[in-house]
Parts: sequence; structure tokens; C-alpha cells
Amino acid sequence: MLHRLTLTSKRLCALLLAFCAVSAFMATSSQAVYQERLGAPAETIIASDITTDTTWTLANSPYRVTKEIYVKPGITLTIEPGVTVWVEKELKIHAEGGATIIAKGTPDQPITFDRYRNPSTGLAPRWKKIHLHPNSTSYFRYVDFAYGGASSNESTILHFEGPGTHVLNMCTVRDSKLQGITAQGDSLNLTVAGTLFEDNGRWSLAVDSGADVVVTGSTFDVTDHIAVRLRDKGEGPATITISDSNMLSDGSSFVVYNEMAGSVSINARNNWWGQASGPHAGAVTAGVSYTPWLTAEADRVGITTPPNASFTVDPDPTVLQPPGTVYTFDASASTDDEDYTASLEVCWDWDNDGTCDTAYSTVKTATHSLTDSGMQTVRLVVRDTDSDTDEATQGIQVGDPPIAAFTFIQPTWAQVAFDASGSTDTEDASADLEVAWDYEGDGDLDTTYTTLKIATHTYPHLGRYWPTLYVKDTDNLTDTLRKSVDIIPPATTVTITGSGGTLDSVDQTVQVTVYADTVGGDVISNGLAITHTPWLTLPHSSLTDTFLYQGFNLSAWSVGDDQPINEISGTYTITISYDCDYFGGVLNLPPFEHQLRLYRWVSGTPGSWTLVDSALYATTDQLVATTGFFGDFALAMDVRRVYLPLVARAN
Repeated sequence: MLHRLTLTSKRLCALLLAFCAVSAFMATSSQAVYQERLGAPAETIIASDITTDTTWTLANSPYRVTKEIYVKPGITLTIEPGVTVWVEKELKIHAEGGATIIAKGTPDQPITFDRYRNPSTGLAPRWKKIHLHPNSTSYFRYVDFAYGGASSNESTILHFEGPGTHVLNMCTVRDSKLQGITAQGDSLNLTVAGTLFEDNGRWSLAVDSGADVVVTGSTFDVTDHIAVRLRDKGEGPATITISDSNMLSDGSSFVVYNEMAGSVSINARNNWWGQASGPHAGAVTAGVSYTPWLTAEADRVGITTPPNASFTVDPDPTVLQPPGTVYTFDASASTDDEDYTASLEVCWDWDNDGTCDTAYSTVKTATHSLTDSGMQTVRLVVRDTDSDTDEATQGIQVGDPPIAAFTFIQPTWAQVAFDASGSTDTEDASADLEVAWDYEGDGDLDTTYTTLKIATHTYPHLGRYWPTLYVKDTDNLTDTLRKSVDIIPPATTVTITGSGGTLDSVDQTVQVTVYADTVGGDVISNGLAITHTPWLTLPHSSLTDTFLYQGFNLSAWSVGDDQPINEISGTYTITISYDCDYFGGVLNLPPFEHQLRLYRWVSGTPGSWTLVDSALYATTDQLVATTGFFGDFALAMDVRRVYLPLVARAN
């Protein structure tokens, strides 16, 4: 949203009278006046090109330009509020293509470009100009440009050449020998807002064809000179729009002059021409549109936009700190299109009640201790030199969080009973704390928050899980605790006779089938007893360059003679059903299925894990293997240099 920055006619006249009085005095006693500046700081001499990003500071002001200088391509010259720049006789300041000049004054501290007055002789010859070359950029705000335009062929204070984008905002362009501003070149975009042109010798604003110029809220006090002149120079059409401005003259000459009336029209509608009846006779040429006009003097209106408030907090506001912690707040990241950050004022509302607890200050950092527990909100208000404001807030977690604690027992192999009644908090009673559980440790809560501290859960199958307790106090501060629990089903034994049979593990993850048509001899007819014993800890050396999901032992013996059997003639089938949700959610494995393998431990010196022939059926989440051997088996992933968290995971 744009706001109006105004300077009324009465105030303007008072300032002009005061200026005239001072000027008259200086004309008679300029040397004496200059010499009265006993407290003036030493001059900073500028006698070479600007080849690195440079800031002219108020502390080193005034700056005295003693040689023609160039701001080189890619370089930015920044000028602080209140800086005075004196330019010696017939010298220019150049901004080459790719260079930038940013000069942001304030209402209380304008920036000044003026002629240098010799303290010994009192002489103050004119300087030439600031020349913004093609492809340069500039932004001038509250800058007073005076007494430039030294030579007859370069008699302008500001010379803009396109292409390029330039802005004059609430500036003063005065006392040029001839032109105040020259704007020329295709694709030149010049915006002039709230700017005062006065006492320029011929034309306040000279525009050549090809330039795009927009003037708003400005005042041209030209007496018997021309305010705006479109010259038939350059290439391409010119676009000139002048609105909500004052065109003040004595009625004796042109005010807006169009040399290209046959091809270009100047839009000069909605301006004050010094009288309610519109422009005086002869004030505008052909090719100038001036109706309707304003019937009262316009205020000077500059471009104003609110600042952008932003701040950081240290320590990290998302990390819980105890009450009484001193925080440092830094609003240095706040910005404004019209003001430097240093010119912005900030105030702090520590409790976000709508009233600042500190006075406005240009100091951007502050410290404050937050004593209340819970989520505390701090509000920053940023104010620019036009009194526009913006706000930003941040929430800060303050307080002593609860301390999560729990124990568990396993009434059965699959069921676990959890007890979180040992959780505590410095501000709340244990009974007021709320708890929630993630039984698997996959990051998803399996219960809602409740004050009940006892819970039970039944796990589906063999595996290591990481049940996690979440505890929340009445300030919504939380703590978590994570433990591991091993779910190991008991062993199961079946006796197979006749034509064969099947063994199913207690958790239904392993099925062993033995049939007479694949087993030779009288193994089954004599009775074959098989025991399945699951395990999570490898009973032998680790699988090299692999990692383990689950393991089991298959032992067999002959019922007839009670003798152990390590190998049979023929084969039997092992079907393993695996849980994708467990692999991915609990163990956090990457895509794994097509890398699953079944290994068998082969004793020897040394022993080794040997791959078992198997087929993987991803649609049913099963691995089917055939073997004639009994002993230890491990389901593993054939992924090098990665180890299954089930065995290696620390937390």
C-alpha cells in the first residue's frame, strides 16, 4: 500500500523564504559564513575511481571530489543519510554500465550534492553532473542536488542514459545552470516522485525520444522557464506522464513543451497549473494532454512502502530453555525499500499484548529474560522514516519440560505391559501429565494423549522394536523416551510321519514342510521330529558385508532311535513370510525386497554362511527356499557395507 508523504504550500513557502534569506546573507559574506564552521569534520578526499563496493558514511562526511571519478561496472556506491558531497569545479561523477548508486537520505538527514566553496577565497564554481551511463541503476531519496551544470554543452545536474532504471524520491533539483535533469536513451525508465525543481536556468526536465519518464507528486517552480521539454532526439517513442504535480510559472513562457507533437503525446493530466482555470495561455504546446486539471495545489507525495520486519532469537527458540533464560533478539534483517536498515526504528513487545515494552530505537538488538513457562510470543514492530510500520512475531518455548520415564514387563512372548507413572515434571504433578505411545518406534503415535500411564500392546512377530513414550505437561512442553524390546516367540516342535507334514512357527513367520515324495529313505516313516527356535542374536560370526533381519534354528531327530539328523536325502521347503511395514517403518530400511537372501551356517574351520537356493515372491511377501540341511538360518540383505539396525542399532 502506498502512503502520502506531503509538504504543504504554506510550509514550502516558509522554507523557501528561509532559504532565500540565508542565500542573501551568504552572497554578501560567504567566506565568513564558511569559516564559522569551526566544528566541521575533516574532509574526505575522493580522487580516484570506485572499484569496490563502497559506502560514504556520515562519520566521514563531508566528501570532497577533487577529480572526475567513475563507479566501475558491477560496483555499488552507497551513501548514508546526512552525508554532504562537495564536487569541485567542472567535475563529474560517473556510474558506468552495471554500476549502481544508492543514496537514501531521510527527512531529518538529507544527502547533499553541492559545489565546493574554497574557504580561502570564498569562491564556489559550479560542478558538472552525475552521469548515469547506459545499463547503470540508481536510487535517490531525500537528496538535494544543487549548483551543477557547469558547462554549456553539459549543463545538467543529473544525466540519465538508457537503458536503465532510476528513481528520484522526495529529492530537490535546483540552481542548475540550464537543465536540472536530462533523460535520454531507449529503454530508460525514470521515476520522479515528490521532487522539487526550482531555479534551474532553462529546463527542469529535458527528455529525449526513447525514454520512459513518470513524474508524480512533484513541484516544478520554474518562473519564466520550461518545466518539461520533450526534445526530438534519439530513437523510438518517448512516454512521459506527469500527474498530481504542481506546474508553477509566471505565465510568460511555455511550461510543458513537446517538439514531437506529431508522433508523441505528453500525458500531463491532473496537475495544478497555478490557477483553478488550468494552464495559462501558451503554457503548453501541441501534443500535450492537460485536461482535466487540479483546482488546488497538490502536496508533494513521495513513494512510501512499509518496511519488512524480521528478527532472530538466540538461543534457538525451538529448543526448550528454562525460565529466566536471557535471550538475544536481533532485528538487523529488517529491510525497507526507501530506507537503509540503519535508519529503521524498532520496538519490542515482550508479551505480545499489543503494546511495545521498549521505546523505538535504531538499535536493532535487545536482550530479555522470559520468566513464564510455556509458549511465549514476542512481537517486533519496525518503523521507517515515513512512519510506516510492519510487525513480526516468534514463538519461544520456555519452561522445564517433563521427564519421560517408563518400565515394561512381558507377560507373554508377544505382549508387553508399559508403565509411565515414573514420568515427572517440576511444575505439574505426575497425575496431570499426559502420555502417548508409539509402540513400534516408527514415528507414528499408536495412542492419543491421556493421563492414564498404563498401557499394553501385543506385537505380531519376531523382531526388535523401539517403543517410544511421549509425555506432555500442561504447558504443552514434551519429552520422549525410547527403549528397545525384543519379541522372540518360543520354540515349537512337531513330529512328522506318514506322507509328511508341516511345522508353523508360533508367530507364523516360518513354515517348514517335509513330504515323503521329496525325502528319500525311511526318514519320515520312522518319524521325524523338527524344532523351530527363533533368535535375534547371531549364534555364529556375522554375515560378512550383509546385515541381519531375523534368524532361527531348525533341529531334527529320528523319533524311532532318538538320533539327531543334520541332513536328509532329498529336500524340504522353508517358507518365510516377511513384514514390509516392519522393514520400512520400524527398521527404516531402504527398498529391500529384491535383495533378501536366506543363508545357512556351515560348520568348519572356519565356519561360514552359505547361500540357500530360494525364490522371492514380492506379491505375497514371501521367500521360499529348499534345502536338505538343518541348523542355523539367517534372513539377510545382500547389501554391502550396510548393517541392519536390528543388530547394530544403538538407540
